[in-house]
This record gives sequence, C-alpha cells and structure tokens, in this order.
Amino acid sequence: MKLLILTMTLLLSGCVVYPINKTLQPEAEILVTDAEGKPLQGAWVTLISSSYPYGFEQMRTGDQTNDRGEASFQSIKEWRTESLMLHGSNVFFWNWCVVKPAFETHTTMWSSDQDFQPQYNVILTPGESTPCPEEMNKIDRRL
Repeated sequence: MKLLILTMTLLLSGCVVYPINKTLQPEAEILVTDAEGKPLQGAWVTLISSSYPYGFEQMRTGDQTNDRGEASFQSIKEWRTESLMLHGSNVFFWNWCVVKPAFETHTTMWSSDQDFQPQYNVILTPGESTPCPEEMNKIDRRL
C-alpha cells in the first residue's frame, strides 16, 4: 500500500524521470528549382528544429544546394531525460527556410512533426530575397 501511495504521489507531482531517445533533426532532403523546373545551385537551405509545448527554436542546420538543386540533412538523435508533466512531453517539429539572391525567400510554418515533409520540393520565384527569420515558429501561447 505504501508503494502505491509513493508511486501515485510521484506521478501526480510530475517527478517521474525517464530516459528517451529524441529525434532532434530528422533525415531530410530538399530539391530547389525555379519556375521552369531548373535546379537552383547555391541556394542556402536551413532546417530549423523547434519543440512543443514551449515553441522554442532548438537548433538550425544549414547547407547549400548542389548543381542538381539538392541539399540533404542527416538525422540527429540524442538521449535525454524527461519527466511526466501535465502538458505532456517535449515534442520536436521542423521547418524549412530557403534563401537565394534574386528569388523570394521560402519558409514553412508547420507546428507539428506530422506536418513536416522530410522529402520536400521548393519552387522559388524571382523576387526579393530576405534572410531567414531569426526565431521561427514561436507558438501562439493561446493554444
């Protein structure tokens, strides 16, 4: 009985810590082309990792597209310790930002790991190029 009471107390207080292997960044590939379908070499592609429930950006990884308009990213996983909380566990999600001079900057604003497309095709249109936003996917606190 004492063990049951202790277990329930720990569960309700959120003090149960457990190890978990989290995907901080998935394996992903992107193809960047212009409106005519020609690959764009030298576009700067950034894969941005954020986490919920806090919505904070965790890390950014960048790469330039090759002569075929492709950039790829390797999976990054990390063993972490998490605790049971009322709001759930720490869940990661990812977004793309693609910048190429003389083309409009392309950004995604997904807010869950189910929205993310690890094999993504982008068609850039001519226009003003702007830097990637400094902080992406700040989750609306009203959610």
